[in-house]
Amino acid sequence: MKKIFGILLLLALLLGEKAFAQQVPMYGQYIFNNSVINPAQAGVRDKNQGGILGRYQWVGVDGAPTTHTAFFNLRLPANLGLAVGMYQDNIGPVRDFTLQTDLAYHAQISEKWYLSGGLRLLTSSIHVNLLELENVDHNDPFFNQNLSSGLHFNVGAGLLAFSENTFFGLSLPKAQRKGFGDKNREVNTVSRHLFVYGGHTFDLSENFVLTPSALFKTSERAPSQIDLNAVFGYKEIFDFGPMMRSNFTESWMDAVGFLVGLHISENWYFGYMFEYPTNDMNLATRQTHEVSLRYLWGAKRKIHIRSPRYFL
Repeated sequence: MKKIFGILLLLALLLGEKAFAQQVPMYGQYIFNNSVINPAQAGVRDKNQGGILGRYQWVGVDGAPTTHTAFFNLRLPANLGLAVGMYQDNIGPVRDFTLQTDLAYHAQISEKWYLSGGLRLLTSSIHVNLLELENVDHNDPFFNQNLSSGLHFNVGAGLLAFSENTFFGLSLPKAQRKGFGDKNREVNTVSRHLFVYGGHTFDLSENFVLTPSALFKTSERAPSQIDLNAVFGYKEIFDFGPMMRSNFTESWMDAVGFLVGLHISENWYFGYMFEYPTNDMNLATRQTHEVSLRYLWGAKRKIHIRSPRYFL
């Protein structure tokens, strides 16, 4: 099954204008590692943080996508923030590694509102391990060697406006479009992605808060999507809530699920998300899992405002 899946995937990459790579690391818990979608998020949280995350999509399907992430998000002096992330995406025979660095500047624009602007520098490398596939035609020279894109450099930018309870973001994580492969057979294309998102934190009671949020994402070579979340928080100890993803196509719905988060201690935070595919993938699998672990510690610089909890 793994060999068949890999060959079908590769043929789709070679032949299909409607075949799309993920290209920007994305997962349901982006609300807990927001710098992945916007360099302006660097250093905006009221605490420094570092963490790891694993996404295991379509469990039970051989060669299905997996994503592994390690990241740091730090506050610096002079109203600056720094974020560093490493991402490894695997799907079938394709391995995509990305290293990115974000630098942001935060400015107070009114009594209640702040504006953050961020720039991103990243490098990535794509490898297609053709030799691990079961090839029917052993004389086909294309399948007798592995492929590598070499290092691709790119830049990105973003803006973030936030107050005590509200946030709005706009970002272009990768500004340069670049192809991988020869002129007659393009294996993969790094496309531009646009992210627009926002949310608001409501104080329901002394112990409970609710943060609904929405993330719209679109790309040159993929259907647009919108992610909706509603996260309930209890005393900054326990978080839980539903999620929904729509792809604006004929099937409309992509996935539904839920997330839970637990402050194990003052510094450690554990997160888990379950997704159930509502498109045709539920004929092959009915589960996607994400697990994350973060460590938070005090920042040297404080913004004199309570940060919105989930994007900041």
